[in-house]
Amino acid sequence: MNSPLVSVNILAYNHALFIRQCLDGVLMQKISFPFEVLIHDDASTDGTADIIREYEARYPDIIKAVYQTENQFSKGVCVERKYLFANSLGKYIALCEGDDYWTDPLKLQKQIDFLESHPDYTICGGRYWVMEDGKPELFEREWMIRGMAKYPEGRTVTLHEIFDEYMLWILTVCFRKDSMDGVDQFKHFKDDSLYAVILDHGKGFVFPDYFGVYRLHSGGMWAGKTIRERLQQNEIYMTELYSYYGKKCKSLRRSYYRTIIGLRFFELTESKHLLSDYLKMVRFTFSGSWDTFFYRMIYFIKMSWAYAMAYVGKSKTKNKK
Repeated sequence: MNSPLVSVNILAYNHALFIRQCLDGVLMQKISFPFEVLIHDDASTDGTADIIREYEARYPDIIKAVYQTENQFSKGVCVERKYLFANSLGKYIALCEGDDYWTDPLKLQKQIDFLESHPDYTICGGRYWVMEDGKPELFEREWMIRGMAKYPEGRTVTLHEIFDEYMLWILTVCFRKDSMDGVDQFKHFKDDSLYAVILDHGKGFVFPDYFGVYRLHSGGMWAGKTIRERLQQNEIYMTELYSYYGKKCKSLRRSYYRTIIGLRFFELTESKHLLSDYLKMVRFTFSGSWDTFFYRMIYFIKMSWAYAMAYVGKSKTKNKK
């Protein structure tokens, strides 16, 4: 096989119910260039690896799989960087997790044609549908609808606005491999870190086309977490990301303070030192840069009101008992 122009990276863990649809969505791509599929099975226990082996045997020149006997994610290993990015041979990398799937057979061709003809762009993505357990129909996230409402021909995004309207999504993105220079600086890695690094090298573009389906289910690593766990994990990622790009990206500064303030309010529900912890949060809120001052104040007041109402509600419930 000729050297691949695109490397499709797939993470899989206990995706036996979904992995066929994921791989079929990749393999149905109508493209004019060679590509490879790198898939990492993180010690699945439900037969996912057997299905991947079946596809690997049918497409030995395309599919390259890694089968773990011990779960690497639970050990803190950044699987994407160690096993996928590092071994991708393509000029471009496209991503899809094993429980999601592509629906547009021209997805990759559209993205590569765009990136090849626009050297000042480093990444592009598209719109996507969400499939949620218990809901009969596919739907689209409200922020994607708002973000694309004024851009029927597609939208350009930059590092400065990346967190204002979350327009890039793992399921749909394709990016230049050489724009990842700097991603290894992060100890804690998340897709936001990847986007920030890539957009620091150039612009991004969001197609108006729908490229795939994001599956939201209880077995997903992120969907299965509680709100507190998500906030705690986001605090780790956002704090490190803020240290590198906080001065460059106003939307990151806003997102950072929103994450930390939100988590602190959550922690107040179990605080044994309510007043002192609240005052600490007040000091933190006032400690940021002036350009996000009013944003922080509005969010702080909003969260204070929500917390006060919740506290009053609990008190009334206790009194009734």
